[in-house]
Amino acid sequence: MAAALCCIAALHMSATHAAALQVTPIRLDLAADRPAAVLTLHNVGSTPLNAQVRVFAWSQSADEDHLERTDNIVASPPIVQVAPGADQTVRILRVAKGDVSGEETYRLLIDEIPNGQSADATGVRMQLRYSVPVFVGAPLDGKAPALQFALERAAMDGAMQGSAPPAPGLMLRAVNRDATHAQLSKVKLTWRDGQSTLLTPGLLGYALPHATRRWPIANAPADAREATLSLVVNGQPVTARVRVDSGAAAPADSTPAR
Repeated sequence: MAAALCCIAALHMSATHAAALQVTPIRLDLAADRPAAVLTLHNVGSTPLNAQVRVFAWSQSADEDHLERTDNIVASPPIVQVAPGADQTVRILRVAKGDVSGEETYRLLIDEIPNGQSADATGVRMQLRYSVPVFVGAPLDGKAPALQFALERAAMDGAMQGSAPPAPGLMLRAVNRDATHAQLSKVKLTWRDGQSTLLTPGLLGYALPHATRRWPIANAPADAREATLSLVVNGQPVTARVRVDSGAAAPADSTPAR
C-alpha cells in the first residue's frame, strides 16, 4: 500500500461543512524504554462521530511511501465513538517482543466512519482521514542526521502522445544515509543570480533512514546549475551548496547553519 503522506493525508468533505474530527498530536515519539503514547480525538461537531485507528509499518523505497499492516504496535481501543464537544483518548502501545534495536517508523491512519447524520443535502457523506507519523526509539536530542543533497534533472510526467518530449524538470534530491529519520521543512533555494525559490514554508516531507527522496522544484531557472539550499531538518537550520548531479558525482553534504 503506497501513498504520498503528510500530517493530514486526505480530506474529502462538502464545502458547506467543517471537519468535526480533530486529532492531536500530529506526530508521536515513543521512547525505546517506554514505548507508549496517547492520541486524543476531538469532536468539535454537534453530533456523535465514530472513528477508527489503524497502525501500519512505514517504509520508503523507489521514492514512495509504503504502508504495511503490522502487529508490532496496537491502538487501544481501535474504534471509538466521540460525543459532541468531547474528547476520546487512544493508547498507542508497542507490543512487539524484544528490545528496540534501532529506530522504528510507523503511520497511524485515523478515519472518520460515515454515518447517516454525516450526509449533506446532496447525500454526499463526509469522510476525514488523518495520517500521523510514529517514531519508536528515535534520538530526542534534536540532532539533524547527515543528509546529502543534490539537484537532479528528470523528465516531467504528463507529455501527450505524439507531442514533443517533456522538458527536463529540476528536482531536489535528499539522501539519508543515517539510521534516524529526517523531517524537512521551510525549504528554500537561492540561485546564482540572487533569485530564490521557496519550495514550502512548512513541512516538505520525511526522509526515513537509508532512504532517498526527490521533490520537484517549481519555477526553477532554465539554466540552473547550482544553488544555496536552506532548510530546517529535525528542528535544526541547515545550509548546503547543491549542484545539478547526473548521477556520476557525489551529492553535496549538508552542513549546520551558522
